[in-house]
Amino acid sequence: MFNYPVEKNIIRFYKYKLLGKEDDPIVIEAINRKEARILLRDLILHNPALQNLPIIDESLSLPIFGETKKMINDIEYVWFAQGWIPIWEFEKLNID
Repeated sequence: MFNYPVEKNIIRFYKYKLLGKEDDPIVIEAINRKEARILLRDLILHNPALQNLPIIDESLSLPIFGETKKMINDIEYVWFAQGWIPIWEFEKLNID
C-alpha cells in the first residue's frame, strides 16, 4: 500500500462506483475509510435507487491546495490548507 507518511486528520476523497452507475460515482469527503464507508452506507439507506447495487470500484485521492474545487450552493470553493474557502477569497490572497 502506501510507504510514506500521510497526515492523519486531513480530508480525503473516497470515490465509489456502483454497478450500473459507473458514470456517476459517489464522492465522499472523510478523514478515513471507516468514516467514508459509514457515510456511504447512510447515503445508500436514504436513496432506494442505490440499494442493492454492489460497489465495483473504490479509489482515494487527496485535495490539492489551490487546485481542488467544488460547488456549494452555486458558489465555487477551492481547497485551502485544511478546508474549503470561496474562490474569490483565495484569489485575494495572491498566492503563487
